[in-house]
Amino acid sequence: MARKANPRPSPSASAACLLALLPCLVSAAEAARQNAGPYLVTLRLPPDGLYAQEEMQIEFRIEDTTRPDPLTVYTAVIRATPEAVIDMPAMTGMPPFTETAHAEGTPGDYGIHPTFAHGGEFRLRITIQPGAIAEFPLTVLDSAVRRKRLPPRYTLELTTDPRKPKAGEPVEFRLTVRDRDSRNLPAPAYDVMHEKLLHLILVRRDLVHFAHEHPTLGPDGVFRLRYTFASGGEYSIFADVAPKGAGAQTLYAPLSVSGKPQPPAPLPEDLAELVSAPQVPVRKTVPVTVRIKDSANLEPYLGALGHLILIHQDAVTFVHAHPDDRAGAAGNLVFQARFPKPGVYRAWLQFQRAGQVFTSELRFEAGQ
Repeated sequence: MARKANPRPSPSASAACLLALLPCLVSAAEAARQNAGPYLVTLRLPPDGLYAQEEMQIEFRIEDTTRPDPLTVYTAVIRATPEAVIDMPAMTGMPPFTETAHAEGTPGDYGIHPTFAHGGEFRLRITIQPGAIAEFPLTVLDSAVRRKRLPPRYTLELTTDPRKPKAGEPVEFRLTVRDRDSRNLPAPAYDVMHEKLLHLILVRRDLVHFAHEHPTLGPDGVFRLRYTFASGGEYSIFADVAPKGAGAQTLYAPLSVSGKPQPPAPLPEDLAELVSAPQVPVRKTVPVTVRIKDSANLEPYLGALGHLILIHQDAVTFVHAHPDDRAGAAGNLVFQARFPKPGVYRAWLQFQRAGQVFTSELRFEAGQ
């Protein structure tokens, strides 16, 4: 049953939120659901709140209440063009600003990346079509307020058989997504994200070995995958997954693989080139343009024309970006990417051409 969003808090309620920040934000996030004409809009805010003077990520889901779905209650609305306008009702002289929403990895999910100049009580109006508008209050805290971060709701439990993997020998991965809000039990269900329930990225910590795999979900709620490492070393394991109704989550676990480190197999050369500059700003969403040199037979791969996976030199910071629906002139793909911290990022571009998947490497450097 749909729940209405909380009414806009009074000044005393806002003060209470500042004194007891976490409960207020969690409660607001859970209640942020509204009907807009035939649509149900669910708002998802960052778990530790909204802050001024830095780019924020706000996500929302749009479902069509006139089209029931036996699995998800309502059918997700894809290829919508929602407009998001943010203003301050109590400060009529403050001009509103518009954010262009982009589709996220899960069908029906959309995102915006606003930057608030200062803290205060804002309003977000999402227009799906004329007459279909959802309105949500937003409490934005000043950048000077000390953050009290919540522990992540979802975590990745990784076990292997054998317990100590060895390069050159097959190993079975067992991956369980734990839900903090359900007494740490496995998440009960998942949304399909780019044609798969889970995308598994395996990268050696020196960023010279890369693999993208898709484990299978068993009836016990555990994902499994048989895999053979070509090289020993310390690895970072990333699970790109969308627990039902929670949106895309990137979960991390380390893994040690015994055996002598080996150089990576060489990737095919001259597959793609970076059109935009490799120097990018930090903590700001920017377009990244990549040209695929032979795009005559370019085909969708996992629901998109390309996948750009970026990993920071710390081997822990992970970014997964997707391009616009169509390739531009001369095979150009435009990705919207956000580099969350300064430093060097190694990127792997994956795309499909004439039924074959190709991987090309790129490099970026994010500055302050």
